[in-house]
Amino acid sequence: MNIMELRQSLDCLFLIYQMVYCILKMTYIKDKYMMIDKKIIVGVRSKDANAKKELISLTRNHLIQTIYKRYIGLEEKEINDILQATYTYAFMHMDKLSDDKNFLKWITVLLNKQLREYMQAKEHADVTIALRGLPQYRQSDVDDCLNEMPENQKTVTIMHCLGKLKEKDIANRLKMSEEGVARLLKSGKQKVKDVLDKK
Repeated sequence: MNIMELRQSLDCLFLIYQMVYCILKMTYIKDKYMMIDKKIIVGVRSKDANAKKELISLTRNHLIQTIYKRYIGLEEKEINDILQATYTYAFMHMDKLSDDKNFLKWITVLLNKQLREYMQAKEHADVTIALRGLPQYRQSDVDDCLNEMPENQKTVTIMHCLGKLKEKDIANRLKMSEEGVARLLKSGKQKVKDVLDKK
């Protein structure tokens, strides 16, 4: 065997090692997060503080990864607040968990709900900031106009006019049809225009 063949063999062995390592690591992570000891869940149901801490330590990284997959750019404080709200709700409503082995799946659903609510609230807060450039009476008029709209129309109008999102992007985010977004947006923009056209 010459040097070139030896090098190729070593490279091949190294690749095999990396693949095996990755598979074992993924299996370990899956087992760690998916196979939560039922005793821990029972402890949490019994309001055991240590059980809560252990459950958080087992699931926290998974939830953080879930957040990063959906939203990039959230600050650490925001992430911690979302996690705290999620765990608090979960621990207060353990009676809604029908099967203890599905805890991770269940709390991930709760996390996604918290994320949606947080991002919607954040978008609405951004409206107030964006409107600060208007004279006070204009800002108040537009605020009143937005608040009088149905919630879905208000959200669509804000996302387009202030968030500068295209109709297609809004439809994807809100899981609506583009036609539905277009209808809401056309009416919403007209309402805002009517307010701004007033002297």
